[in-house]
Formats: sequence, C-alpha cells, structure tokens
Amino acid sequence: MRRAEILAGLAVLLIGAPLAFMFASALADGEVRRQEAPLRGILGSDAFEALARGEQSDQHYLGNDRLAPDFTLQDREGRPWRLSDHRGQVIVLNFWTITCQPCVEEMPTLEELARIVAERDDIELVTISTDRTWDQVSTVVAPTSPLTVLLDPDKAVVRDRFGTRLYPETWVIDRDGVIRLRVDGPREWSSAIAVDAIESFL
Repeated sequence: MRRAEILAGLAVLLIGAPLAFMFASALADGEVRRQEAPLRGILGSDAFEALARGEQSDQHYLGNDRLAPDFTLQDREGRPWRLSDHRGQVIVLNFWTITCQPCVEEMPTLEELARIVAERDDIELVTISTDRTWDQVSTVVAPTSPLTVLLDPDKAVVRDRFGTRLYPETWVIDRDGVIRLRVDGPREWSSAIAVDAIESFL
C-alpha cells in the first residue's frame, strides 16, 4: 500500500509540476502583455516589436538611454518655460505647425489630454509651434486653451535640438529628463490607451 501511495504521489508530481510551470509562465506572459499593451496601441504591434528588439526606426523611438536636450522658450504671456525646471514630471512634448493638416486634426485630442492631466502634478503637456506669431497659432489654439503652448519660429529647439523635420511629432520625457518615447504622426492622445502609455513612464 505504501509503495502504491508513493507511486501515485510521484505521478501527481510529474504531471502537476509541468502544469504549474505552464500556468505560472502564462500568468507572467499575460502580465508582460498587459504592461506592453498601451505602447503597442500607440506605436502599432510591428513597430513596438521592432523597437523592443533594439532595431532603429526613422519614425519612432522607444528607450531609456537618451537625455532630452534642455531648452527655454517663452509662452504666450512671455514667461520663460525651461524643460529642466520640470524634472520630477513626465513631459509630453508635441511639435506642430498650423500648416500641417494632421497637426490641426490632432490638436483637439491634445487639448482634451491637457484637461485630463490638468489637476495632476506628475504629468505636463506642452506643445511647441514653429509658426511665427501668436496670431497664427490662435487660428488653431485659442488663448483660453488648457494647453501650454510655446513658440519656436526659428526651429532652434524643434529642428536644431530635437532633429524634427516632419510634424506632428510627440515625445514623452520621464521624470529624470530621459526620452522614453517618440511618436511620429497624429494619435488620439486623449484615449485611455494613450493615457496609459504616458502613465507607464511615471
């Protein structure tokens, strides 16, 4: 009887251990997928997979080894806004111009995102226009908009510091000033998946 019990126990162990391992692996894989889902949603699965493998892309960037170049620009009221003064916050930085139709179409989602994060002190949304005057910018973004809007008519920041040539382009910079994400092209920035993607860098 004792031998039969031992054999039965071994059989359970031999069958159960692989099943337990597979279950634990599935749970771990599911958690990884859950954490990746927002970035996959923003970038697309193919682009995300390529970036996760360390492949370079002309369109997007995903990483943690590039410090964002510091800069200072003035806002609509003439107040200086300096990137390094906002360490401790995740900065969503959007580059655009009024002559870019996708930028104009994307702008309401950025304004809505600004409303979503308005009461938070850990995320700030900033847009930088390369247009020449505030009057031009006002044709798209009203002076009462919740957005922080900066002007860079000489493209000293947008082109010379960040290397941006095509718009819209959006960068996510973490609390330590490290560039974590760059997305070329318009997105629905007020969507839950976009907010989740931004929050993943907190």
